[in-house]
Amino acid sequence: MPRPFLDRNTAMRRCLLGLLTLVVMAGAAAAQTREAVQQRGALRCGVFGQLPGFSAPDASGAMRGLDADFCRAIAAAVLGDAEKVEFVTADSVAAGFAGLEAGGVEVLSSNLTATAMRDAGRNAVPTGVLLYDGQAVLVRADAGIANFAQLNGKRICVAAPAVDGSQAILRNAAARAGITLVPVVVAQGGPALLEGFKAGICDAVTADAAALATLRATDLPDPAETLLLPERLSREPLTPFVRAGDERWREIVAWTLHALVAAEELEVSSATLDAALASDDAETRFLIGLDPGLGAALGLRDTWAAEAIRQVGNYGEIFDRNLGEGSPIGLDRGLSDLWRRGGLMYPFPFR
Repeated sequence: MPRPFLDRNTAMRRCLLGLLTLVVMAGAAAAQTREAVQQRGALRCGVFGQLPGFSAPDASGAMRGLDADFCRAIAAAVLGDAEKVEFVTADSVAAGFAGLEAGGVEVLSSNLTATAMRDAGRNAVPTGVLLYDGQAVLVRADAGIANFAQLNGKRICVAAPAVDGSQAILRNAAARAGITLVPVVVAQGGPALLEGFKAGICDAVTADAAALATLRATDLPDPAETLLLPERLSREPLTPFVRAGDERWREIVAWTLHALVAAEELEVSSATLDAALASDDAETRFLIGLDPGLGAALGLRDTWAAEAIRQVGNYGEIFDRNLGEGSPIGLDRGLSDLWRRGGLMYPFPFR
């Protein structure tokens, strides 16, 4: 019969061997998505594909918008080329998450709010806030309605619960305001929401403010005939998602977003990047790879952030051309402005 001391030694060796195996397996899994993208030579990005300003094809068929450009920034960081992106469209939230969880895309950047149930209980994790938004209401400018409380008794076009949580948010907001609303439920979100509004079936339409501003600019014959009410009925932090279980890939996507915001804060843009190469600011030097370290930690070149900035722009540039003053939408930055200007955009430090 073996001595108990030897049994304990054997058990300890086996335990250590098991732990070592798990560490090795975890290290391999951590690089799995990045390596797959690099071997393929293209990033697969899940988008809605039907909402201008976020993701929609332009006249030449190229996907444009905030969500699309964020995926281009990731491609520039990982592959060195912002155009090495394959856009995969999904016309519903469920289809988008199903594609991500099944491995059909590496990033889901689809105008999606990070919520408890979109994080917990599924094989997907949020990677940071790409846009701070909130549910709002669009009315006709000549309706004499200036605020939410004046909607009492009005018919409101709202997406079905299967699309998002807009109906519950609207109901709760009405209860808080002490008013009664008549929901006109629309089976789909996006442009379909405006059809009833344009036809006079409803007096107002509700969705996220940025989406309404986009639809107002692109799907109405005269945007000036409508008014976006000032109240925000909910908190909608719009975030890209990645599959759970690959922490290194989550870090790459999350730090790409931080890099775009940090670049704006540090006044490094696609136009000023070359001048920044002579900077003596420690955070700027670390961000653009003059002082090495972060690239190797992420499994990327030290110039990964510089490539994203050079090819796609910093966060302010991306926002402006897709949603802001440089676009037909003309959306104010609001909460998505930098923290130093009263917004909530706050990059993690690069050091």
